[in-house]
Amino acid sequence: MAVGIRTDIDGYIFDAVLKLDHERRLTITDHPVEEGANIADHAFAEPKSVSIEVGMSDVMDSIVDGQFAHRSTRSISAFDVLCRLQAERRPLTVTTKLATYTNMLIENITAPDDFKTMHGLKATVFLREVIIVSSDTVTLPDRTSADPHKTGNTNAGAVQPEPPSSALHNVLGGLW
Repeated sequence: MAVGIRTDIDGYIFDAVLKLDHERRLTITDHPVEEGANIADHAFAEPKSVSIEVGMSDVMDSIVDGQFAHRSTRSISAFDVLCRLQAERRPLTVTTKLATYTNMLIENITAPDDFKTMHGLKATVFLREVIIVSSDTVTLPDRTSADPHKTGNTNAGAVQPEPPSSALHNVLGGLW
């Protein structure tokens, strides 16, 4: 890990980061054509995701004083913090050695609880980017008509009737 870069989830630093998985996916659209192979004419980026396996010990001092001192043990407090961040559903910032991710939500938390984690926590946190868009509101001028049954005029000039063509007259010959 680079000097000075610590992996954190919204500023929370865990005792250990055991594994990180970064995923960036590009979807390439395919469209069939009449003959030959499908054509690919567009691509779009899927939301980024990152999976972080963290560890927290109950028998050592905290890396950041008081950060996980809310409950009886640091491991329970760390699990509570992860669950609270997930329940709040607010975008988080995740910092890793490879990238800083913004607008991330905790999609899933897995935390086995067995004899190996009796005095600690081992949890995997799955985060996925929320793509936030903004929209503009446009106010249009009021163009309602004083008389809604009347339509506007079109200056198309005078339209003169034309006699039917001779071909049409031959086809319809006996009908006149």
